[in-house]
Amino acid sequence: MAQRQADLYINVTDLRKRLGNSSVILVSTELESVKVIETVASGDVSGEIVLESIERGITARGSVEFNWQAACRRCLEPVEQQQSAEIDAIYQLNAPEDSELIDFDGVHCDLLPVVTEAVAFSLPLAPLCASDCAGPAPEAYPTVLEADLEKSGGSDPRWDALSELKFD
Repeated sequence: MAQRQADLYINVTDLRKRLGNSSVILVSTELESVKVIETVASGDVSGEIVLESIERGITARGSVEFNWQAACRRCLEPVEQQQSAEIDAIYQLNAPEDSELIDFDGVHCDLLPVVTEAVAFSLPLAPLCASDCAGPAPEAYPTVLEADLEKSGGSDPRWDALSELKFD
């Protein structure tokens, strides 16, 4: 049984009538802006989450896909990529406050906070436009390789002017 949910606030009364019952939720929702440092995810989120009845609760497992935008950490050009995030949560009646379990009323599971958190934790902290990005002006500001460091005595020659600083 599959259903399409926009708001991700799911009634699980029928699901909880028997242990082991499961239901597939097709996620198709618009996500408010989620930002980590300067990486932003917003817009459509889609995927599939399987809800399963367990003793005193519900498990939610699946994955969602979303797009994020940021500036490349080396060249500062805009980057936009698609990413996936894994969902793995347990909703439990009277869950302890100091646990990773999510307390719920036994009737409804609100999946939106779980999806939003999974998206936020999946965002890259220092995105790159390409793994071999050389930066904004590789001819003028080349990256220093280990071989170059060994030739210069273990220090980056671009920082040599700092050795002339005198502190009293």
